[in-house]
Amino acid sequence: MIYVTQGHEKGVGVEIFLKAFLCLDNDFQSKFTLICSKFVLKENFDCLRIKYTIENNVVHYSNSKLNCIWISDNKKYLSTEALEIGIKISSKTDYLLTLPTSKDQLILNGTHVNGHTEFFRKFYKLEEISMTFLSHNSSFLLLTDHIAIDEVTDKIKDTSYCLKKITNCIDGLPEDRKVQEIFIAGINPHAGESGLISKNDSYIDNIVSKLKESYSITIHEKVAGDTIQFKINNKNQLFIFPFHDQGLGIFKSIYGLYGINFSLGMPIRRVSVDHGTAFNLYGSNKANYNSMLFLLRELQKWI
Repeated sequence: MIYVTQGHEKGVGVEIFLKAFLCLDNDFQSKFTLICSKFVLKENFDCLRIKYTIENNVVHYSNSKLNCIWISDNKKYLSTEALEIGIKISSKTDYLLTLPTSKDQLILNGTHVNGHTEFFRKFYKLEEISMTFLSHNSSFLLLTDHIAIDEVTDKIKDTSYCLKKITNCIDGLPEDRKVQEIFIAGINPHAGESGLISKNDSYIDNIVSKLKESYSITIHEKVAGDTIQFKINNKNQLFIFPFHDQGLGIFKSIYGLYGINFSLGMPIRRVSVDHGTAFNLYGSNKANYNSMLFLLRELQKWI
């Protein structure tokens, strides 16, 4: 089963999902359940000028039917309510597809959290949940994500922390993305220039040494971050980056919005499109749904 959480009520998440959903065959459509406010769904259908009918927990539109779980219309944090229900009912064989929301809409134990990944880390008390990004021909793993740049080296020093993230990714990616080759970017320009710029990149040696004890995978270590993109060749490669913008700068410049955010290392498998809420497009019927369609097509291969 694929559970879809509604995201921000004034974002484009529901719109792009409803559009992409129509491109699927009926058999695959039956595997989806949208967790959403009935009011939000109606508002999106009205904006899209699509005729629909609602019968209990099923929405019929354009010769398709979508299973739904309804959440309250009057709650303040609809994204959080939908997410909590999705987590509760998902099993390890399911996928949880989270539609884009804003950080102010995600709250756990009375405190706002800085995005879906941080929500999962705090909810499950698992620091090593990985932020992985998938394109049609590559997979990117960030060893650190939403932390200050001056904290990155301290995290990379922690070999066990980094190993856990990498093994979560190697072991958790879908079968058609089984990792056969790894490229690890250096932390500093020119990967530290063999210690002339910085010796911090030597911490990556410790990670690679431990990885080779567990996996017979070709590993290219401390590749210069400004040329690593020229190594991209197929989706069985894993590109690992020490910090957030180092990896995502390359990913987004190559693939734009055609990417999947895949959270690994927790009891459920979570995916999302690699873009935000696009509040400026809400209600305009102009949001591009191709990123969502790419995600759904990939899910169809994995199930």
